[in-house]
Amino acid sequence: KKTNDQRQTPQIPLQTEIAAEPQLSELASAFNRSLLWSGLAAAASGIGMVTFTTRRALAPVHVLNAAASEVAQGDLSHRVDANPGSELGDLGIAFNDMAGALEDAESERRRLVADIAHELRSPLTNIQGYLEAIKDGVLEADESTIETIYSQTKHLSALVEDLRLLALVEAGSLRLELTDADISELVSDAAEAFRPRAVDRSIALEVTVSVGLPSARLDPTRIRQVVSNLVENAITHTPDGGCVVVDVSPETPAGAAIISVSDTGTGISPEDLPHVFDRFYRVDPSRNRGTGGAGLGLTIVKRLVEVHGGKVDVSSVFGSETTFTAQIPFSGPRSDA
Repeated sequence: KKTNDQRQTPQIPLQTEIAAEPQLSELASAFNRSLLWSGLAAAASGIGMVTFTTRRALAPVHVLNAAASEVAQGDLSHRVDANPGSELGDLGIAFNDMAGALEDAESERRRLVADIAHELRSPLTNIQGYLEAIKDGVLEADESTIETIYSQTKHLSALVEDLRLLALVEAGSLRLELTDADISELVSDAAEAFRPRAVDRSIALEVTVSVGLPSARLDPTRIRQVVSNLVENAITHTPDGGCVVVDVSPETPAGAAIISVSDTGTGISPEDLPHVFDRFYRVDPSRNRGTGGAGLGLTIVKRLVEVHGGKVDVSSVFGSETTFTAQIPFSGPRSDA
């Protein structure tokens, strides 16, 4: 006999179990398909967003790359739009600054080549003209003609030497012959060499030096050249009957010697004052050597003072006076190399 529990257990028909299996399978397949399509859609969306974001982020890099190619091909005027506040924006600003510096350097190079050609052409043309005149019999090779040719040759030689010295200094290749020297005596001797020229033009040349200055470590030849260029420049721009004062005194506190050269000349205008140490720059644009030379003297002064570890400055009252001041450390340049 069957027990009561067995009689009460419900029995599921076999047909119902068989029908439920396909429905579960279809549901699982649909769910899997939904997951697959959702994953593909999410992946495509993610790839699209990454691509869009990457292209947008790298767009300034592509612009910089194109601009760099333009600059490399010689278009130094090319610039990029850059806004500060981001790394790429700061990079763009740095690129524009670099391109501007390159453009300025190229303009300076072209101007320098033109100035050198101009300065070399004048004496060479004069020498050629005199020699052709002598060759054609127009002039005789007398003492006066030879002296004129010789003076033009000296002018040419001095210009080439100035250019050579300036190139060495600016390239950092100038070796100083450093020694301990009495800077007061050195400056006094260099200035006194111009006394005959000053007397010839009735210019009062006053040289005052402080007593007891310590020895300075310097290159006597180069410091003498600094003083000579400054005194020559002062005498050139001082009218007859004027005054040139050369002074040497210690800096306060005494760590350097102060060499000042003052004149009662024509002065320098405020527009010209920032450029007096530029190569080939002259207040008188006529390029008459008698009124200012080739425009390299003050540039050489600045470079030679700087290689000694010092600095040079200028102050002027237009139409009245000008003072150049050079600071030379007693200890010499930072390196003896």
